Amino acid sequence: MHELPRRSFVWRACALGASLLASRYGAARERDDEAPAPSLAQMLRHPLLADSLYRLAVSKAYAADGAAGANREEYRWIEEQRQGAEWIVRGSARGNPDWIALGWRELDWGLAHQAADGGYASRDPFHSTSFFVEALARACLIDPAGSTPARVRGLARGAAWLMSPAAEAAGIGHNQPYTHRRYILAAAFGQAAQVSGEQRFRERAARWASEGLGLQQPDGTNPEKGGFDAGYQMVGVLMALRYLPVCEDPRLRARLRAMIRKAVAPELARQRPDGSIDPAGSTRIELEHTRNGQTKDVPYGEIVQALVYGAQAVPKSAWLAPARRMAISQRWLKT
Repeated sequence: MHELPRRSFVWRACALGASLLASRYGAARERDDEAPAPSLAQMLRHPLLADSLYRLAVSKAYAADGAAGANREEYRWIEEQRQGAEWIVRGSARGNPDWIALGWRELDWGLAHQAADGGYASRDPFHSTSFFVEALARACLIDPAGSTPARVRGLARGAAWLMSPAAEAAGIGHNQPYTHRRYILAAAFGQAAQVSGEQRFRERAARWASEGLGLQQPDGTNPEKGGFDAGYQMVGVLMALRYLPVCEDPRLRARLRAMIRKAVAPELARQRPDGSIDPAGSTRIELEHTRNGQTKDVPYGEIVQALVYGAQAVPKSAWLAPARRMAISQRWLKT
């Protein structure tokens, strides 16, 4: 007659033990999430990247003087010069000094077009400049030997222009429908702060990141034009992962890691058996066009980088397997 109460007591004891264990695990997880992330210079050397995407040239679309993309014909978009940072990333991962030198030549071409107020007379100036500032700051962090005083001064002037009331007033409204642009700005300001030492950039980075975090939906969607986009979802994650190593606020690091875990889940749910991503229903890719008029496609390079960086920085080692399948699907890596 006492069997039921005894079982009830045992069940309650087990439940209490499980609750305490979960509480301790949750506290440990929170402390882990608050920990500093590995530097970008460390993460980009992961063999999965170095032996696949990063062994390939960035582009053939550049001139001998450093003009990149559409700027080879005439100066149009300062963001085209961010290609320089990609050469430096790959050159650093592969130990290729020629690629690093080419990257700086492209970034210097961009700096040569900086206006007296620190901005750039580019089309879509606020967004385009945010791309370039992020690329220049990232390059300085990855290749400190190339972080010359002149380049750092140009970087600080560009970041200061992005903070100016006139630039923000013209640019913020245009950025409104695009969550990933908050993380571009967070990465740009956060990395610029790390290079220049200017605290005001660090504070602005944290505000942009917090604004982006506030936009995430319960299912993990970081909305682009009001819905899920299989391309820009991961562009935003990649930019957040570029910001994470220079974020000095432990609580903000924890929030960023939580956002990244939620954001990656719906993307990986779209991965087909062959490693590719199903873009159906996206709000931007396969609908919009790039600066050169091509239809926007799934940005596999950004997605693979985000998964490999995230595997190390979140950390979430399980993301390496889908990243590898994706690299194989793009023929960057043999099976």
